[in-house]
Formats: sequence, C-alpha cells, structure tokens
Amino acid sequence: MENKESGLQDLKKMFSDYQKKQTQSGKKSREDLLAKYFVPRATKEVFRILPPKGNKKPIEEAFFHVVTTNAAGGKKKHGTVIYCPAHNDPKVKKLDGDGNPITDVNGQPVMIPAPCPLCAQYKKWIAKQDPSLKGIKKENMNDSQLAVKAKNDEYYKEAIKWEAKKFYIVRGIDKGSEKDGVKFWRFKHNYKNQGTLDKLLPILNDYVDMQQENFSDPVNGSDLNIIMTDSEFNGHVYKTISAITARGKSALHQDPLVVRTWLDDNTTWRDVFQPKKAPNTTPYEYLVMVASGSNPYWDDTDANNKKWVFPGRPDLEELANNRQRNLDNDTEDEYFEQASDLDEDYVTVSNMTASKVGTYTDNSMDVGATALKETAPQATATVTQTAEPEPQAKPDDYDDLPF
Repeated sequence: MENKESGLQDLKKMFSDYQKKQTQSGKKSREDLLAKYFVPRATKEVFRILPPKGNKKPIEEAFFHVVTTNAAGGKKKHGTVIYCPAHNDPKVKKLDGDGNPITDVNGQPVMIPAPCPLCAQYKKWIAKQDPSLKGIKKENMNDSQLAVKAKNDEYYKEAIKWEAKKFYIVRGIDKGSEKDGVKFWRFKHNYKNQGTLDKLLPILNDYVDMQQENFSDPVNGSDLNIIMTDSEFNGHVYKTISAITARGKSALHQDPLVVRTWLDDNTTWRDVFQPKKAPNTTPYEYLVMVASGSNPYWDDTDANNKKWVFPGRPDLEELANNRQRNLDNDTEDEYFEQASDLDEDYVTVSNMTASKVGTYTDNSMDVGATALKETAPQATATVTQTAEPEPQAKPDDYDDLPF
C-alpha cells in the first residue's frame, strides 16, 4: 500500500511539474507565440474583443521599434518589430557617475525612462541637427540655409529609422480559430487618421450608442467582421483592412466553461510581444547589438549546419553553438523569434520597406528641441505614401508604413 501511495504521489508531482512548465512565462515556443497573434489575412475575419483585465483599457497603447536587422543567409530583414523598454517599462532611478541614485530637492530619487539603445540612436541623430533654422520657412531660406536644411533632413531621415513607434493592442478571440484561445491584435498608429484604429473606433462607438451595451460584454457584446482587401503600391501587393462592422448582440460562446476559460486567462500582450534576445545575452545587450548593426540571428539556411551567428562576436557565437541541449530544454524556441516579428513574413503594410515604396520625400525637419530631454521620445511621422511632400508631423504621429 505504501508503494502504491508513493507511486501516486510521484505521478501527481509529474503532472504538477508539467502544468507549471506549461504556464511558465517566457518559455513559449515559436508555435505557441504565433498562435497568440491575430493577424487578419483572409478576405473576412471575425474577431471578438474581450473585457479588459484589471484596470486595463480595451485598446492598449504600446511602443515598438521597427528596424532593419541581420537575418539568415547574411540577408537584411526589413520591418523587424522590437519591444522598446524606454516607452513600455517602468521608470528607473537616475544614477550618478558612481552608480548612486540622484535625488531631487525633496530627497526623492529622480526617475527616468528605462535605458534603450535604439532610442539613444534616435536622440543621437536628432542632436546632430542645426537648430538655427527652427521657425524659418523653406521659401525664405538663402542658399546657405538650404544647404543646412538638406543636412538636417539627412539626419532626420536617419533618426526616424530608430524612433519608437506607437502601436495599439486589442485582446480578444479569433472566431475562426477558437482553439487558440486568447489572442492579441496589434496595429500601428496612423497620423493621417486612416489606420485600423480609425476604422474600428467609430464602429465600437456606434454599437454602444445604438445597443446601449458594452461591445466587449460576454453576453451582449458583438463579434466584429473585418473585411480585408488586396492593395497594390509600387508593384507590390499587400493586405489592408477595407471595412469593419459589428455583427450585433451575441454571446461570447455557447459553452459557459469555454467562456470562463477565456475570461480567466491572464495572458497579457507583454507575454506575447516580448523583448527580443539571443543565447547568453540580455534583451538590453541585444538592443545594443541591433543599434550597432551587429545583431545575432539564427541561421537555418543550411539544413546540416543550423547555427547562431553573432557578427563580430566569435566568443558568443561559439558559446551559443556549443551549449548543452536536451529534448526538455530546446533553447532554439526559447530565444528564436521571441520579440515581436513573427507576423512579418508577408509583404504587407507591416513589413514594406523603403526600397519597395520609392524615395524618401518628407520635406520637413525636426531640429530636436525635445530630443535631449530625459524623457523618452514620442513617435513622429515617417516616410509618406505619396510622392508629394507632407507637412511636418506631430510628435506622436506615425504613418502605417514602418520606416
């Protein structure tokens, strides 16, 4: 009897350990993470927004960098989306040269945004601009000033490549793939008011006014029809949202157990859109390497020699490729594609590149008056979709194209 009880305890421990492993944050496989992305692709998608958890909003804001990185085969990957710690993480204590916290007049520690090497790159390029032209219109500039403006524009063009961009994230259920459970729909801010949010909010507002119900209510809320269409730009076809409609009052699901499972799911967008890293490096170190153009990447172009590549760091490359592995600790999944770029494998508005859409035509400049402040920079306009010059964008503007 004692042996039987001992055996049952061992089995229960095995099951318990398995459950803990399944729920460990940061240990999701590439497939697990992909299953948590809602990326509209079909002609019609159906999505249900879930009630927010805690004090969160139904539509949350987050910031990510959209940059070019090294990729398999020695190629460049355009439109890689990378988590920004300066904009998304809690502020940290400002330290002096000796590593001691700096305090204000009340003796309280001075708090600043978490360090982000990519934001630092943005600030560096903005700081190169000559501020003497601020407030002078182009048509009033002399030849010398026009030459300065041309140089300022070069710095600005480089700066916006590194700037953190505003995104919106919605937590909900993909009705076409309910088995995946809670998913997260992420889309970019559009400073022209022509983006996904600008199509979505009027529909949600109208539903609340007409039905006098919360659109995310599990009983009286509404599924959303998302109509997709193919658009062509400079010879490239990409998917874009043509319309969003509310389907009318309906239950989240007919099975109350399924509803409870979805509502009790505590997964957040931070569990899915995680900071990117590589073996034996921290997310911060990875950002440093991205900023210097030497980010590591997993190269699987040779099926017989899959390996990590660390440009300029043979020590880290050797360490990464010679580490001990076993079937219970597949670190390829732990490190590979753990940031935010799993949905960038198609030619869409999310991954089009400057080379695909033509020449930079922004006729404005940002002399960076606020760039040297302690606060992290807000997102500004990027390359426009038209051949005509666009007005200077507001500090938090961002075009749907990611560069």
